[in-house]
Amino acid sequence: MGIYKAEAIVLRSRVYGEADRILSLFTKEWGKISAIAKGVRKPTSRLRGAVQLFSHTHLVLYTGKNLDTVTQGEADEDFGFLQDDLDRLATASYCAELVERLTLENQPIPKLFQLLLAALRTLKWGEPVLVARVFEMQLLAILGYRPRLDDCVVCGRKRRVLWPDNQETGAAWFSIEKGGVICPDCVPETHGARTVSPAALGAMAYFLRTPLDRAVRVKLARGCSVEIASLLRSFLAYHSEVKPRTWEFFEDLNNITI
Repeated sequence: MGIYKAEAIVLRSRVYGEADRILSLFTKEWGKISAIAKGVRKPTSRLRGAVQLFSHTHLVLYTGKNLDTVTQGEADEDFGFLQDDLDRLATASYCAELVERLTLENQPIPKLFQLLLAALRTLKWGEPVLVARVFEMQLLAILGYRPRLDDCVVCGRKRRVLWPDNQETGAAWFSIEKGGVICPDCVPETHGARTVSPAALGAMAYFLRTPLDRAVRVKLARGCSVEIASLLRSFLAYHSEVKPRTWEFFEDLNNITI
């Protein structure tokens, strides 16, 4: 490909050699790529500001055999505020880790690029836990793992019209394995079906249909937020076979579920 340009978000950065950094970049045009920024750790490097972690940046790169090389760069947004708040920093790390681990090299997904950029921008004022929840739901939808919330994943019956919620618990049922809600008739035949509150289902549906910067303005009871977090953690682990390292970090840090 030779020399090319890319609009990128820096997902991960690690020290390499005496003055270089190896970068994992998610680009709008080319998807996920790995690149080296040579000499970037030197105080005089012109690239230094363009390749900071989470930066939204425009780069010029040169194709290499194993790693591409960043030759020029100019940052549009550096999201420096993340360094001042550990919860916001950890949430940004979580979103970036999901993108890095759930996408393939050189697979452009412009909608996912815009979603990650929206999440980073919204973290300046939005509640980090809500940003994480909305990001998870919309990422799942973009990558083809969208949970089915309106009709039974086994028989197709509409949830709101043709079957009632669980009369004893006030909840509906959800199957992680099958990927959505289950009607009462199909529950006995569905291994591992779990109850989920109408409030949690309603919030999840709202997250799917509403732009991230608007969806995070919703007010959720803590119990509902924890319920959604638990369900989405199981859903991500089962369908994507990924257990982000950031989960353990959050639990160790705050003894809460992200």
